[in-house]
Amino acid sequence: KFIVNAGGHPFQIRASNGGSAYNTGVTNNTQSNGTITFIVPMAAPATLYYQCTAHSGMGAVINIV
Repeated sequence: KFIVNAGGHPFQIRASNGGSAYNTGVTNNTQSNGTITFIVPMAAPATLYYQCTAHSGMGAVINIV
């Protein structure tokens, strides 16, 4: 679970840096205030990203192990 409290900075789990939203197993993707739940599916890629949808420089890597 990602508990987001970042007004003006919508948090989104993405398939690639600057890419499209990754929604498989994700509930409430793209939240500025709220809880995003991510139940990682067995077929998830090894690398995903989290990123602010308003600011491309705000984000980082999620490594799935």
